[in-house]
Amino acid sequence: MIACVALVISIFILKLFSLQVVSGEDYLDKATSTTMVTMPVTAARGEIVDRYGRPIATNIQAYNVRLIKALLPEESLNETIIKLVELFEKNSEEWNDSTPLSKTQPYTFVAGQDAAVSEMKEKLGLAEYVEADLVYKKMIEKYDGEEIPEEYRRDVLGIRYQMESEEYSINTPFVISELVSIKTVSAIKEHSIDMPGVDVVEEAVRHYPDTSLMPHILGTIGKIDADEWTNYYKTAEGYKMNNLVGKGGIELAYEKELKGVDGRETIILSDSGQILSNTTVDAAQSGNTVMLTIDRDLQKQVQIILENQIVELQKKAQANNEPMPEGGALVVIDPKTGGVLAAATYPSYDLTKYKTSAGYQEYATDETLPLFNRAFNGLYRPGSTFKCAVAVDGLIRGTLAPTDEVFCSGKYTFWSDYQPSCTHHHGSVNSVGALKDSCNIYFYDVGRKLGIDSFNETASILGFGQKTGLEINETAGNLSTEEYFNNTHKNEEWQKGNVIQAAIGQMDTQVTPVQLATFAGSIANDGKRKSTHLIDSVHSYDFNKTLAKTETEIVSEIKGSDEKIAETFANIEEGMLQASRTGTATQFLGNYKYNIASKTGTSQNAKGFYDATIVAYGPVEDSELAIGAVVESAGNGYQLARMVRDVFDVYYDAKNKNISVQKAGILLQ
Repeated sequence: MIACVALVISIFILKLFSLQVVSGEDYLDKATSTTMVTMPVTAARGEIVDRYGRPIATNIQAYNVRLIKALLPEESLNETIIKLVELFEKNSEEWNDSTPLSKTQPYTFVAGQDAAVSEMKEKLGLAEYVEADLVYKKMIEKYDGEEIPEEYRRDVLGIRYQMESEEYSINTPFVISELVSIKTVSAIKEHSIDMPGVDVVEEAVRHYPDTSLMPHILGTIGKIDADEWTNYYKTAEGYKMNNLVGKGGIELAYEKELKGVDGRETIILSDSGQILSNTTVDAAQSGNTVMLTIDRDLQKQVQIILENQIVELQKKAQANNEPMPEGGALVVIDPKTGGVLAAATYPSYDLTKYKTSAGYQEYATDETLPLFNRAFNGLYRPGSTFKCAVAVDGLIRGTLAPTDEVFCSGKYTFWSDYQPSCTHHHGSVNSVGALKDSCNIYFYDVGRKLGIDSFNETASILGFGQKTGLEINETAGNLSTEEYFNNTHKNEEWQKGNVIQAAIGQMDTQVTPVQLATFAGSIANDGKRKSTHLIDSVHSYDFNKTLAKTETEIVSEIKGSDEKIAETFANIEEGMLQASRTGTATQFLGNYKYNIASKTGTSQNAKGFYDATIVAYGPVEDSELAIGAVVESAGNGYQLARMVRDVFDVYYDAKNKNISVQKAGILLQ
């Protein structure tokens, strides 16, 4: 026994001698050998808030799964992806694969993604004319697809292509899945030995508390596409192919302010791949907070008001076998500053559904155009709302006096060969009466005397036919002119009657709903047009610093003596007040508790039906709201006066409640 024990001890001593003395240096080198990898730390995107600081686009902490090239051997890549796909399917998680190739056989290119398909063929070294099955075969060849089980092959190949598109590298991890559940996080951590290079990171992720709130204005974020990278972000500082950037709306227009500055961390790895330490080298700097002029609660109510109005008009049209109203817009502006308080478009869309491929396809193919921002880009003839501009022009230039009258017999008889009609026989009317009853004959005659250049100039000063100043995309529209007519009506000649038709808001004059609201605000301000805007200010993420503030700017104004301007706009306001009390809008504004100036309109659209329009502002004693609205194919504009009343109701209900709460000393939420 003693001899056996001595033998065993001798063997141990010899082995220890071999490990520590003979091969000691080699093992010491391996034990202390490390690799340092620098990884990006994504900065939190700046938030978007309403005029009171209430969140519209914010961030939440969420778990993302990413692949780290330095920890993931190339020979294990496909196997690791298969394990993740199995886990994602089991836990109903989505993964990052926007490859424009169908998920199932027979393989086809995804419809509507021609640019992405061309880019994929180019990256794979294939000719433009090759079909989807050949693209798939090339992917199998490039990404070692023969060794992948058939049931996982398409998913793995798609992920591999996505990784390449997003420049997966030692310094650029690939986010394979976002917003995963705790269940998935736990499973990955439990099986970390079997899935080398798979990392779960907690990051700030974009969150929209109400995904139906003004999506056309807000926009969304998404990965940089090939065109964006080539044309802009490739040379922009601080961007990589896998970055999320603004896609339309405020998110795009204020991308630089919202982005923030990514940080860096170093990860120390042992020779076996174990993470020994991680150290922040440069801390990430959160993006700035963008404060809008929008009132979040009013915006929500305005969207409801517009939808309810259009649905009601649709029911009425169906019952009477009339043209079906398809959509519209309602815009509310603060005339004191030019800030947009609310801007609704109907039909609209939901950002959550929009971000899914099926949802986007549904919206994109919907004939009612829910993705189209009618409020800022829809072009409509203003109809009789334009008469306010003609009246201003005539009065300010002295072509007519407030007491001058025109006799309306129901037909304009100045020319023998062209005698357009009026809706009624109004008798002798002056400017106030003509605005009250929307008399065509009066404005035919005034428009003829002024000439189209004259009243167009005034309409332009007040806000028609040009961009209003919005920070996001808007359409300029145009005013009727002989030059425009000749360029667009090739087989017709300009007629003398076109001038008087333009004077009542017909012909080629096209304006946006936001221009209607701007126009109303200009009248409320006695001819001073203020720049219409959506951005109140930009602040640091923590609100400690104000970095920019939008100042009220008068961009154009009606010229004349103070006395003449005061007389002119008092006359216009009286006519619009009379229109609300006893004229075209009396059904909804006649006995209203606030004094609202309004002018309704009806204009023929391209389908041969009639759009309803309205402009309004008030209370006239100290105007707080200016409104412009359009409903397509709805007929007479008087029907929209109901929306005007509803907007004032919800605005003052909220305002009065807030005042009461403030007086009670309760902190507003």
